[in-house]
Amino acid sequence: MAQVLFLENLYNGRVQRAYDTLHPAFQRLVPRSKFVQCTRQAALGGLDSIEILDVYDDPVTIPGAGQVPAKAVRIRLTSTTGDVASQTNHQVKVGNGWRWVMNDESLQAYRAGRCPPG
Repeated sequence: MAQVLFLENLYNGRVQRAYDTLHPAFQRLVPRSKFVQCTRQAALGGLDSIEILDVYDDPVTIPGAGQVPAKAVRIRLTSTTGDVASQTNHQVKVGNGWRWVMNDESLQAYRAGRCPPG
């Protein structure tokens, strides 16, 4: 699943690869260099496991395209230190593949020239 690959890349230091799977509309708004800088500053650490808890249809708004069909993916992350967190991320079909989309809070931070909260 696209979310698992994205999160593995993100949490295991392959930040450039994680950016490559970001939806193109968000890539136009968030420079690669800023994304890499902010992600490295967040020092996410390693992952022990990723569990997919649920996948369901949930449209999202894409900058410049409006509302589009999307999949919400509810996941549970367990870090190598044993910390557990649950979150819901969205992905949108682009061509033959899936791309992840940023949440509103992260996009607003990048637009303001800041890093999103870690």
